[in-house]
Amino acid sequence: MTRPWIPLALFFGACTPVAVGPDEPRAPVARDAVSLPSWCSAIEAAAGQSAEFRCLNVPNFLVTGFFGPARNPERSDFENACFGGNADAASRLRLSVRPAAALSFDYEAVQRLGAGGTLDLAFLGPWAPKLSAKTTNFETVRIRVRLEDAELRVLPSVAEILRQQYQESAQASEVRRSLEACIDTFCDKNGDPLTYTAKVLAATVVITVSAQSLAEHQLEVGVGAAQFGLDKKRSKRGELVLRAAEKLNVAALVEPAGPAFAQAKTCELVQETRARKQALSSLSDLALATVAGRTLDTAGTRADEIRDHIAKGGFSDTERSALVSSLDAVLELADQLRKKKPTAALCQSRKLVESVLSSSAKDSRVHALLADVLAPIEHRMADLANTQALPCADPLWFKDLDRDGFGDPKASRRSESQPPGFVANGLDCYDQNPEAHPGQQRSFAQHRGDKSFDYDCDGRSTKSDNIVSEGCRSITTLGIVTKCWADVGWQGSAPDCGEQGKWLTSCEEGTLSCSQSEEPRRIQTCR
Repeated sequence: MTRPWIPLALFFGACTPVAVGPDEPRAPVARDAVSLPSWCSAIEAAAGQSAEFRCLNVPNFLVTGFFGPARNPERSDFENACFGGNADAASRLRLSVRPAAALSFDYEAVQRLGAGGTLDLAFLGPWAPKLSAKTTNFETVRIRVRLEDAELRVLPSVAEILRQQYQESAQASEVRRSLEACIDTFCDKNGDPLTYTAKVLAATVVITVSAQSLAEHQLEVGVGAAQFGLDKKRSKRGELVLRAAEKLNVAALVEPAGPAFAQAKTCELVQETRARKQALSSLSDLALATVAGRTLDTAGTRADEIRDHIAKGGFSDTERSALVSSLDAVLELADQLRKKKPTAALCQSRKLVESVLSSSAKDSRVHALLADVLAPIEHRMADLANTQALPCADPLWFKDLDRDGFGDPKASRRSESQPPGFVANGLDCYDQNPEAHPGQQRSFAQHRGDKSFDYDCDGRSTKSDNIVSEGCRSITTLGIVTKCWADVGWQGSAPDCGEQGKWLTSCEEGTLSCSQSEEPRRIQTCR
């Protein structure tokens, strides 16, 4: 937007600027100050029509540039307005220096001393010294300003740097908040279009002050500004030469900010970042409210707003797909919670949630946040599915208190994975005794713990022996016992489980008899 600085040597006198060589005689000084070009007009004319240098009030201490509307472009400075006064964060916006070739610039004006002999040089800029003259009031004074050793102080690409700094700053930092507010100001299409300093013209300022009646009065000037000093070698009677101690900012080139910000996509970045943040936070809020059963009737309206944020958030295709799937799952849960009884349609949404949570795109910038958002949604869906035993309900696990590998059908829970102390079956008929379980082949003389002898869990107590003995049997010849044996079994009747009875196993053979032997008592075992 700017053209290279052209070496100039200009002298402004009377009404028309006149080019003057270093040793050429100067035009006569006009006595009427009104007829002379103003200092600012001279600066702008010297820069040329296309360069648009303006004689702004450029503070000499300002090194990061400034911005504002065209009518007041020096309203704000970047360091304080965009970085919250953080000089380190604003360091990339420092002005760089470029020589201005052989530029020399002369300006001449006529002023009159005010009451008390004061001389007002404020028209030159904020850097001008405050002077007072010890001479007759209303004396006509000639003022000549020369810029020596000029240079351009160039501000780098503001829009690009603000964009980069915004990207690199921590999300919750004060610098990030300041940058966002600052960039919003530049991107506000309803406000005044802003301009900013692209270049600053700096030079060593030499001011020569002299009286017209050199023979009658000696002009003495007190220097009120510390950055100017009296050049004793060049000063003489009736004429004082003041030289700035350092280079001063005397003018600035302002550029409209809009095109630069559009090219750097700075506004677009902030808008996308804000939309991303809004999409993620709104989705999280909606998910939490839905899990809690709140605002179910307005979930659809809120979801439409979130979809709009997602569309504007600059998400990748993978991220956008995951976000939309997550939002659909939240809406399905809200719909199911409004029903009196959840339906199998819940299962499809639960499957969708699981696919997002198990996505391979774990390097996605939103994956971690979606995991936090969807975890309670998935748990709530699982609770509904488990309660209604829907097809997508978690597996049912049974408490195995006695650790025999068989679970208590009356003590179950659903879980995605096997909980400690639980098994996948509920076949145990008595979970207080590890000997009581399906398939038990052994029989026991003591009940299992609840007065039942059903150890094999077939629903009944099965006695080991129900055989009742018919006593001793024998074969005789002519009344003489030739063979004697016992009909093995319980004597009388089979006792109940755990009860005692006599069990006949042998008989005693005599010459004329076959009689029962004395048998020990035996306990009936069962399973």
